[in-house]
Amino acid sequence: MKKLFGLLLVLTLFMGLAACGPTENPEDPEDPNGGITHDGIPEALQGKTLKFALVKEWGTGTHMVTHINGVRAEADRFGIELTVVDANNDLTKMADGITTAVTNQVDAILISHGKPDALEAAVREALEAGIPVIAFDIDFDIPESVHKGLLVSIDQNDLMMGLMSMAYLVEELDGQGNIIYNRVAGVAPTDKRHRIWEGAILPTYPLLNVVSTIDQGTDGAMQKAQVAMEAALQANADVDATFAVWDEYAKGFYNAIVQAERNVKLYSIDISDQDLAMMQQRPDIWRASAAVDPAVVGQVQIRLALKALAGDKIPRYYSLKPVLIKVDDLPPLSEKQVTMVGLAEYYDNWGSTNEFFESWMQLIIDEVSK
Repeated sequence: MKKLFGLLLVLTLFMGLAACGPTENPEDPEDPNGGITHDGIPEALQGKTLKFALVKEWGTGTHMVTHINGVRAEADRFGIELTVVDANNDLTKMADGITTAVTNQVDAILISHGKPDALEAAVREALEAGIPVIAFDIDFDIPESVHKGLLVSIDQNDLMMGLMSMAYLVEELDGQGNIIYNRVAGVAPTDKRHRIWEGAILPTYPLLNVVSTIDQGTDGAMQKAQVAMEAALQANADVDATFAVWDEYAKGFYNAIVQAERNVKLYSIDISDQDLAMMQQRPDIWRASAAVDPAVVGQVQIRLALKALAGDKIPRYYSLKPVLIKVDDLPPLSEKQVTMVGLAEYYDNWGSTNEFFESWMQLIIDEVSK
């Protein structure tokens, strides 16, 4: 009964967040383009080879690489010339990459992560030049008088992802146990995930006891996480589970748990082929991870930029649909090794999406493929 009551509390919170968060489709279904209709390729895009820039805070790790590949693949479909800037965790280089894109008169700029204070001046410059900016996992406090409907902030619905994975931890532990928790402060998506843990999960389930918190930043996260987890396990003889707000940490945690031969369950956010292999190898350890396909993020960024260039109305904020990938949903490794591409067999909203795909976009693809 206690378990059921706890799950009902989490479900209530889950529904409340869904009601308060960005809508799945903020555009009016009766009038998806704000009164603009297209019988063919929009005039602004006809006969034009578009140039886009993707500027990322960092491009390492399977999640980031998959995102880059998703953007590249979608850009190729539309015949878009894409430049990718990997700032390698250098925010000055990231801002310079945006400024250079403006100087080179690109048609749209896609951003991944970063810090608002470091990038806002460059983003304002782009918007003032009439260049759409489609930002992923970062937001800017820029008024409409400046962005004029050309700025979109996309996220993976991090609040929901955090809740989905954390609620599963609560369910499997019956709401009590010693936890090693992962906190990556100062990064927009992980900050959102932490708000659920700190503001909802811990107050609701006081029998969850955090015995150690690990935060090693974003640079070289996997190896640093493994070392930190090894130390945390040595310092704490009684640990029931660990939660990782990012899968780069989860992989390091997993390696430490396996090497220590400890019975500690792992729950996380984000997914990769390497994560899935680890989950299938030790389903008793890595139990679940909430995620959005990073390739789908890339698809949506490209399409929103195209819509902006076509003069269509685009949302200021948009949250993608996450899924909770549970190892119990997957076949045993002896039967089949599941990859990120293969997740589409087990979960909806994976591998590809129709979000923001307009009929005129298919006409562009047809033209490019001739």
